[in-house]
Amino acid sequence: MSDPRVQHLNMYHNVHSEAHAKMIRRIAHLPGWVPHELKRTVVAFTDKWYKLSRGTRCVYTIAGLNVLVFSMWQMPRLLPFMARRFLHDPRSGLSYTMLTSTFSHKDLWHLLFNSIALVSFGTSVANKMGAEHFTAFYLSAGVLSSLASHLLAPLRPALILPSLGASGAVYGVLGAMMMLFPHAQIAIIFLPFIPMSLSHAFPALLAYDFAGAVLGWRTFGHVAHLAGGLYGIAYLEWGTQYWNRLVKFIDRRKN
Repeated sequence: MSDPRVQHLNMYHNVHSEAHAKMIRRIAHLPGWVPHELKRTVVAFTDKWYKLSRGTRCVYTIAGLNVLVFSMWQMPRLLPFMARRFLHDPRSGLSYTMLTSTFSHKDLWHLLFNSIALVSFGTSVANKMGAEHFTAFYLSAGVLSSLASHLLAPLRPALILPSLGASGAVYGVLGAMMMLFPHAQIAIIFLPFIPMSLSHAFPALLAYDFAGAVLGWRTFGHVAHLAGGLYGIAYLEWGTQYWNRLVKFIDRRKN
């Protein structure tokens, strides 16, 4: 980079993209009162960030949004707003909360479990699909799993409760992972020392959630898990062709 302010940072940059270069220039042109060492630290972080693939950055961004929303839940003054906007209650009459609730988590363990699963499996799926495709897939999996819980809630009126969590979307990612990498090895949390292929472990998880949905267990959001997992499998089997058609259609319109 020939920009003297960038050169003033005295750092070597292996620029990975135009977006990376723009970010470095923005940091270099921050006001003079911003400490020089702080600028260098931010640039170093930016360099590491842009070394990651776009798919990996996409997954980390989603995980970061989960952390941000969880942090907002910890602020007492925001609780009424969060309960209204980031919790899905089938009786509320709000539809957009089927999406926003997928970024909420009831406690730290819930957040950690979903985030670890998302990063562990989502990076492989996102790098295979591409960042834009994965984002659309992940969000649609979250909405569909919320919708499934919403539609089936009237069958058990006594169990109609507000719902939240990324588990349905994460199950969608697991379903896609199984379709793309069926021989990938995982360890189920209850049997951590017995690794098994995803093509065997994931159907077992779906069977457990099917039993939970039929018998009305309230341990987890079994309907959301089941819907998200089946969506992930179905999408990789039949849905990707429609995404490819959409991309080709948009490209033709641009040209």
